[in-house]
Amino acid sequence: MTIEQTVLQTFRELPPDKQQEVLDFIQFLKYKLSVIKPFSISEHQKRLRETKDITDFWSALQNFRQRVNLESIDDDTFENLRDKSPGREVNL
Repeated sequence: MTIEQTVLQTFRELPPDKQQEVLDFIQFLKYKLSVIKPFSISEHQKRLRETKDITDFWSALQNFRQRVNLESIDDDTFENLRDKSPGREVNL
C-alpha cells in the first residue's frame, strides 16, 4: 500500500471534525513551504565564507558595522514595530 493510499484510508476513518483539522494542517504546511525559500548552494557557500573568518565577537561587530549603514537608522526605522496591545486578558 502506498503512502497516499494509507493516508486516504486513515483520513476516511476519521470523523468530519478531525478531517477538517487534517485539511487545515495540510494548508498550513503548504503555506509554510511557500514562505520558506531554501538557500541555493552558492548562496550558502557565500554565507559560510563570510562567517568563516570571524572568530570572535569584536570581529563580528566590525563586520556588521561595515555591511550596515548605521547612520541611516533613525526613529522612523523602528516606528510601529512595538505591539501596543496590553497582552492577554487575565481574570483573577
